[in-house]
Amino acid sequence: MFRILVGLDTDENRARAQASMIESLPGSTDEITAVLAHVFQENPEGRSVQQLAGVRQVATAFDESGVDYEYYETSGDPVSELIAAADEMDVDMICLAGRKRTPTGKVLFGSVTQSVILGTDRPVVTVSPEE
Repeated sequence: MFRILVGLDTDENRARAQASMIESLPGSTDEITAVLAHVFQENPEGRSVQQLAGVRQVATAFDESGVDYEYYETSGDPVSELIAAADEMDVDMICLAGRKRTPTGKVLFGSVTQSVILGTDRPVVTVSPEE
């Protein structure tokens, strides 16, 4: 069994790219368990991870392709929470979708993807949505 932590944000295009990458991994999709994770920073509506459009799209894609999945949600700093979740669940890989930012933008706004890559010893795969 191969466990993948899928760090999802609110962007549906990035979520579709992540689902597509996982479905394209070599081997049988029934050997994969994906953990669909979202870290809420602000959640005044009180939504759950299952209510996010991108998460629903990934779940639907996985239902059709036979990838097992489970949900994970927490709140706080996305970087530390994703790394802690990966360690706690002892996942084999982390899947993230990067945003296109300039180096200046990364300095000003930070980069969750870059910080997770630098903060974990686990393999991290990053995807970009098709334009």
